[in-house]
Parts: sequence; C-alpha cells; structure tokens
Amino acid sequence: MDVSKPNKTLAGFDSKDFARSRPVYLPEKGKGLQKRFEVRFYSPLGVGVTITKPAEFEKAWLEESKRLASEFGIRDRRPLYSSNELKVQLQLRQAIPFCDQLVQGVRGLIESIFVTYVVLPPNDVSTIRVGGYMCPNEEIPTADFLRNLGPMFSYITAWSYAGKARELTDYRVDAFSSKSTPAWDDLTKVESLKVYPHGDECSPVINAADIIAFLTDAKLYNVRGKLFPDDIKSIWKDYGFETEVHFLDNKIISKYTWKSQASVDLKDYLARPMIFLLVDQLEKLALAPLGEQSVEDQPKFRDMIRKMEPYKAAVRYALQKGGALQAYGGTIDAPKVKDGDTLVYVGLDSKKTAEGLAHAYEVEVLSAKELRNKVSV
Repeated sequence: MDVSKPNKTLAGFDSKDFARSRPVYLPEKGKGLQKRFEVRFYSPLGVGVTITKPAEFEKAWLEESKRLASEFGIRDRRPLYSSNELKVQLQLRQAIPFCDQLVQGVRGLIESIFVTYVVLPPNDVSTIRVGGYMCPNEEIPTADFLRNLGPMFSYITAWSYAGKARELTDYRVDAFSSKSTPAWDDLTKVESLKVYPHGDECSPVINAADIIAFLTDAKLYNVRGKLFPDDIKSIWKDYGFETEVHFLDNKIISKYTWKSQASVDLKDYLARPMIFLLVDQLEKLALAPLGEQSVEDQPKFRDMIRKMEPYKAAVRYALQKGGALQAYGGTIDAPKVKDGDTLVYVGLDSKKTAEGLAHAYEVEVLSAKELRNKVSV
C-alpha cells in the first residue's frame, strides 16, 4: 500500500453538494395541490483531511471500515465505502452512524480538517462573468455558476487549502470535471499533487474527506439551515482534531471562474499506477429472462460492472498498488496510459485494445478473471 514520505503531511480532498430546501405546494391537474421542494440555499461543500502518520491512519481506517461493515451487516464487502455507497447499502438512517463511528474510531490519527464553501448571495451577486480567453465573455446566473462549481470543487478546496503556504504536504484530490481556471493553474504548481479517479473508493484519505463532507452536511441539519463557520466548528469540536473553515466569496471570484471552455487535462496529474478497466459493449447479453425486458430496457453493462466482482477487484488492486482506477473510454483515454499501469479487460474487443496498448507501453494486461484471482491470492 502506498504511503506518503514520513516528513510530509498527507492531505486528501473531496466535495459534495450542500443544499437546503423548503416545501412548496403546487397545483397539479386532477390531483389538487401537490407537495414539491424548492432549493432555497445551495453551495458546493469541500473537505480536506490532513494526516501526519499516513501508514498508521490508512491501516486503522481500513480496519475500522471492515469492522463496521460486519457490525452493520453489509453483505457487499469492499475495502472502502463511499458515502454514496453507504446510503445505498444502509439507507440514510444507518449510513450516518456508520460514518460517525468510523471517524470516531480513528480520530486520534486525524490532524485536522479543512472545510470550504461558497458565499455568493444572488440578491447581491445576480450574475457571474465567465469566459474571455479564446471564447466570448458570458454572464450566467449565480445559481447556474454554483451548480457548475460542484463537479470542480474537490480541487477548488485543495487550492483554497494550498493558499496558506503548506509546502510540505502531499495532495490527493478526488477526480473532477472542470474547465480551465486560475485556481487550477495555481494548484498545478504543487509538486506533490495527485488526482485519484474514484478516490473515495481507493484512497483512504480521500474516502475520509468524502465521509466527513457527508457528515458535515448531516450534522448541520440540527443547527441553522445555512453554512456558518462557527456552526461547522461546533459540530466537530469534540472530536479532538482541529477544524479550519474558509469560505470563497466575490472578492476572489476571478480565481475560481473559468476563463476558457477548454477542459482541464488531468493525464499528467493522475495517481500512478492507474488501473484501467476496459469493458466491451455487452448490452446484448441475456441480463434478464427472455420476454421480461427488451435489450433497450436493460441496464447498460458498463453501468452494471460497478456492482460486479471485476470492478470490486480493480478497486482492491488500486488500493494495494497505491494508485487509482477508471473505466477506459476509448481513444480519448489512450493518452492517459503510462508505463507501469494495469489494463483489465472484459470481452474480446477490449482484450485486443489492451494487448495493442501493451505494444506501446510497459503495462500489465489482465483479464477480469485473472485480476480477481490475483487479488484474492
């Protein structure tokens, strides 16, 4: 398992949506008034977790995750459970105590947490200007801008954290989708920056950031509806680690608005080794008894694979190797492959692709069955 250099702090970053809604009643033809929900406050919510003893933390986090999975009766055993997976496995009522007990169990190995969010009241800031570099300037509603920040916010959180001269830190950031911003340009100057696709499943410290972000949202339901630094600090004050809170507002908005329509290219920052999962288009397999579902109605095999053993084996392998994993999406992902990576294939077409790439790179090529056997051993 990969650990950071002993003289460095390890920091992992992830994010989630923070939304508060209120009920509204709208007329529906033939049904009278129907209850709906209207979002009254939204911000992306980012969390960073800092660790000074990475090996001890990772061992304890994995052991505690395994213990709690058994205690809570989770049948689908994995090394790490993302907060989304726990909500599926346990439902919200049980996912919250699982996560809380997990953090409580290793809190002595967590140095600090860093929480960030965005404050742009629509009444004060009605629109945000984006673009301008090789594309037109555009004014978009603040609500739309905030929603666009959601998929970007793991690295925005890392950038906000890095702004306090924390050079001796290894940065692990959950993978994201983003257009180019000055914040990303700044963050790429951090030498130890690594991006982890599916980081909340294959990196203990990113998993911890995901779990704490989920718990922060859940715990804040018991206090005021919006995000306030004092409220965030109060919900974590009894856990023994330092809590730092920083919000982003209009004063530095030029840093986290996109100036270009070009997407951020992550290939030079991906955690290594990468485990690429190549899956044939197998939708025509008989996934349901004949006559019960048409092929068009059946779930896509690429979606189903995440619930199957090959995907779980790939997650375990990435964890063992200290890397990350992602589905291989064809030629668009070919430039991401590097020496030392692993290509796991499902299907004959994917096998040909993997073996073809092996002529260009020093990579490990395994069938999903071979990987399962390798991981089990």
